[in-house]
Amino acid sequence: MSFGELIVPSGLEQVIGPEELFFSTTDRHGLIRSGNSVFVRTSRFSPDELTGASHNIVRHPDMPAGVFQLLWDRMLTGRPAGAYVRNLAKDGSHYWVFATMTPSAEGFLSVRMAPRAGLFEEVKRIYKYVADAELEAAERDRMNRRDVALAGREQIERLLGELGFGSHDDFLTEALTAEVAARGRLASATYARPWAQGPIAEVLAGVGALETLLTDLVERLESYRVFSDRLMRSSTQVLDVARRLDEVVAGAQAASETVADTVPVLSNVARVMATPTRTAMVTLERLVPRLAALRSYVTDLRFRIVLASLHNDMVAAFAAEVADGIAPRTSLSEVPQLCDAVQESVLEMSARAQQVNETLREIVSEIGEAGERLTEFRWFLGKWRMLVLRHRVEGALGDLVRPIDDEFTAIWDGLDMLHELGREFEASAVPFDVRELEAQLARIRVAATEYRDAC
Repeated sequence: MSFGELIVPSGLEQVIGPEELFFSTTDRHGLIRSGNSVFVRTSRFSPDELTGASHNIVRHPDMPAGVFQLLWDRMLTGRPAGAYVRNLAKDGSHYWVFATMTPSAEGFLSVRMAPRAGLFEEVKRIYKYVADAELEAAERDRMNRRDVALAGREQIERLLGELGFGSHDDFLTEALTAEVAARGRLASATYARPWAQGPIAEVLAGVGALETLLTDLVERLESYRVFSDRLMRSSTQVLDVARRLDEVVAGAQAASETVADTVPVLSNVARVMATPTRTAMVTLERLVPRLAALRSYVTDLRFRIVLASLHNDMVAAFAAEVADGIAPRTSLSEVPQLCDAVQESVLEMSARAQQVNETLREIVSEIGEAGERLTEFRWFLGKWRMLVLRHRVEGALGDLVRPIDDEFTAIWDGLDMLHELGREFEASAVPFDVRELEAQLARIRVAATEYRDAC
């Protein structure tokens, strides 16, 4: 039986400082291998009690099982995960954290911080609802623990959808970004130790340089996200107009067939001009999955960058504690694992940045292709209208001219808007210099190793 099952929650909540970061590592089975001073102090367990224990030693009974199902769903596929978590201390008090978990070679690495973002209150409301629903399902429907967790996960995803999140990945990225932003630039402020010397000073200098690089990437990517959302909305509007234009042209084609005996050339032109409109519509339809992929890549890239920033803060926290003499000198032995986690994020960032830029080029190319087809259509439309006037069949076909003109003007304006957005995108393509990030990581790793070897 775990401690969590024996401890009775007191209802008292611990207040976690905004600068504090929890750190722990576990093996693949969730058994604790190490933890920092913040984790030990807040959990109220001794280091000996934590080491070798299951991490659910601090699990609060009011936490929905669905949350942990979502976490394991990601981690077992090798992806970092995160969630708001209510933990139970040994003395019955509880504390809230936003927890991140990252797969490592030995198991999992976790960095946690106090929730500060506005989203936290909505999440607590969701957790209460889902926890009650899980309890009811277990008692009324006699579900086993796994089925309860799966049902809870579905409920959480549904409720996140009602908050406007398209997926759990979208929510996770938004929550992590908001929480790290709420902390501010702590690595260069709270953890700065101007008096530090030797390897500790070098670690902190590397952390500061890496923080600057990652902060710049986050800011650029936020602009990218706004761009992609605008492009998605605009392309949807243009596609709707293209479909209406295609329908109007089909009507003009059918009407032209009614005078084919007397004006066969009119029918021929109407048939031909339907081809470029249909091609433009199909091309615009291809944008939809490409834009969805682009948004997914941008979301994952944001998550990786912000997670790397949090891990970088954790390195700074370790170095600052050692510099202050409030943590054992061996604390810096955890830094290489954190550097490994950041290195993995850097590699994923590089891959995602490449996908973002390649997908953008494809989108801009397809917008151009749609424009070329509509330019071709405009030529045929002019010819068709001239034939209508020349052969005096306005009475039969004239009512079709205005709707075609209206829809064509609308789609042309929409394409101009898409072209402009594409140019903005190209001008702000994600610059990603892996070497610069890796150079600072190597700097931190070398300094931490020098310090460890000197101990």
